[in-house]
Order: sequence, then structure tokens, then C-alpha cells
Amino acid sequence: MDIKTMEAELLELRENTLNEFKEVDPSSMDAQKLEEWGNRNEKMSELVAKIKEAKKFEAEKSDMETELEKGKAVEPKAIHSEKVDEPTTLGDELLNSKAYTSFMQDGQKNITSELKFNPRVELKTTLTETGYPPAVTRSDLVVPTATRDPQTVLDLIDTITTDTFQYKYLEESTFTNNSDATAEGSALGENALAFTEKTENIRKIGAFLPVTEELLADVSAVQGYLDSRLRTMVNLAVSDQIMAGSGVAPNLTGILNVSGINTFAYGSYSGALKRIGQIYEAITEIQKDSFLTPDAIIMHPSDWYQVVTEVADTSGTSGAGFTQTQPLFIGAGQFGGAVGQSLWGLPVVLDTTRPAGTAVVGVFGGGQAIHIVARQGMEIAMSDSHDANFTKDIIVMKATVRLGLPVYRPTAFCTITGL
Repeated sequence: MDIKTMEAELLELRENTLNEFKEVDPSSMDAQKLEEWGNRNEKMSELVAKIKEAKKFEAEKSDMETELEKGKAVEPKAIHSEKVDEPTTLGDELLNSKAYTSFMQDGQKNITSELKFNPRVELKTTLTETGYPPAVTRSDLVVPTATRDPQTVLDLIDTITTDTFQYKYLEESTFTNNSDATAEGSALGENALAFTEKTENIRKIGAFLPVTEELLADVSAVQGYLDSRLRTMVNLAVSDQIMAGSGVAPNLTGILNVSGINTFAYGSYSGALKRIGQIYEAITEIQKDSFLTPDAIIMHPSDWYQVVTEVADTSGTSGAGFTQTQPLFIGAGQFGGAVGQSLWGLPVVLDTTRPAGTAVVGVFGGGQAIHIVARQGMEIAMSDSHDANFTKDIIVMKATVRLGLPVYRPTAFCTITGL
């Protein structure tokens, strides 16, 4: 019987009893009527108790359903009042043990009292990684492949900017100097200077790199890494163009292909230390022809090894070069004058893009012999509009740079071949 039915029955009994009580004459009531009313009263008390119990059950049921909807575990309440023997913690077992009670009672008096108890703890199966391996943690580390540093050659040359697609400058083409001592009343000598306009075209160097949207979203460090590596790739190409660009559009005219630079062939130096002597001869030639002092040497690592192993000892004889505490020509040696990877006091830049056997000595810095003219610095752009990339969830990262390379004094550079 549900709550509504019981409440309806209780209401009917109450109304009938109340109506009869109003109409009945107490003096005419007999024992049978009193017994009938007594039965009704018991019936009503029974219905009231059942209704209370049913409402309590419904309330508990509603609470359980609410907790279940919230996703919480619900522990069913005991229907009976009997005590349920549930597993307990070690702490509970200890506090309730006879040994502990005995110890607390006489332990102060009898230090030797044993404290033993047998815990009724439910033992579970030991959990291992078998069948349920731990979660894999992805590191943000991305290990690059080995590439040379593209910044070394670029850092040697000063950069200026332009806002046009060409860089124009004047080159002195005539230098006539008739300056001389002149007697009183005599005519002075006439000097002459002439200039030729030179034009250096701005070239674009760049590339693009496709990458999926999933990779960018799932690996937090990858976007910064890709940005850095794309810049490195383009700078590698810029470095190659600065040294060996062919000059045929859209290439720059690299230092090695500029008309008028000096060239020496290995073996023309007559001394014992041919590589070291040949490099110093190139330095001297630049000083004579351009009136400038070289500031760097660029060579292949294999050639640098040959130079280092050719270093002479203090007596000037040829040898391995490692028998002395400090080699004479390298680093801070007697004829070095600089600390680190240097020769004749000039820093040595190792460049694997140049073929082994060729070195370049030159005046790279200061803007007296060469400049990098930047129309646009390194620009990184991202888009999904290339080809069908939008439907394939592919993002394209693009890096471009626009620059020119005017070489004002070709004689400020000298190549040495056949090392």
C-alpha cells in the first residue's frame, strides 16, 4: 500500500469517527460501540506509524538518488538495528584491543606488559603495473639534428637597412692626387675624384614548413622549437649566399664571386710552414691593397686541423706543434695575440659549407669593405590557406628575409686555395 492510499484511508477513518462522535448521545453508548471506536483508534495509530515509516524511506531513497546523480558512492544504511561487523583500521583495532586496555591500566606500573593484538584488517591484493601500466609522461624536450651555427659568418658583418628594393651607393672610380710642394706664385696641382653609381639588388631568401594542427596543439613546446629551427634553416641559406652566391638572379653575389678579390694558391709561400705562412701573406696583401686590416679568417674545420698540426716550435722548425706549452701562432702565442680559436691574432670561423682546402681572409666588420643591407628582417608567418591545407588541418609556417650584399672594397678580401 502506497503513502497516498494510506493517507486517504486515515483521513476517511478520522472523518467518519468525528462525524459519529458529533451525532452520538454519550448516554446511549454501549460497550459494543466503545470497542468499535477503540479498534478504529488502533487502526489510525497503525496507519500513522506506517505513513511515517514510508515517508522516511522515501526521503532516504531520494537522498541516495541525488548522491548517485552527483557521482558519489553511497553506502546503504542498515535496515536492521543489529551491529554489523565491518573491517576496521589498525588504529581502531589497537585502541579496542585488550592488550592496549591492559597496558593503559597497568602499563605505568608494569613496564614489561606485552602489547600484542591481532588486527582484523581485510588484506587486499598487492597492486602492480602488470596489466595497468602507468601513464606515459611526454617531455617538452625536442632534440635537434646536428647543424652548424649559421650566426658566425653573419655576426662578422655589420647590417644597415633600406626601404626600397635596391640599394644604391657611390664608388670612387678616380683618384688623382697632384698634391705637392709649390713655390710662391706657382700654380697648385689639380687633383681629381670621380664616382660611379653602384646598385645592389635586394634578394629574398626563405622557405616554408608544413605542420599539422594536432602537433601544434598536443606538444606545447613544438611551436617555439619550429620557429627557432625555421629561422636557423633560413640563416644557413643566407650564410651560404653571403659566401658563395652566384650573382645570377635571384642569388646574391657572394664574397667568393665578387670581381677584384685577391687569390693565392697554396704552395706559393716559400717558407717551411706553408699554411700558416700563406695565411699571413694574404693578411699582408689585404693591408697593401685596401689599406685595411683584416679582422677574421674563415676556413673548413679540416683545414684548421692542418694548420694547428703544422705549428712550429720556438726554434722555428716544423713540428707537431703540441710539444710547446703555448704554440707561437695560435691563440695567445707569441705571434697570436688573441685568446681562443685564432691565428695571427685573428678569430678563426669554421664553416663546413666551404669546400675543404679553401680559406677566406678579409675585413668583414666595421662597414668599410662590406655591408648586409636589410630590407626586411626575418619574418615568420603562419596560415592554413595554402593549397588544400585548410581541409587537411595543416598549418604552414613561412620564414623570409630580404637583403642585399654590397662589397665596397673587393681587395679587402683574399682567398687561399689548395690548403
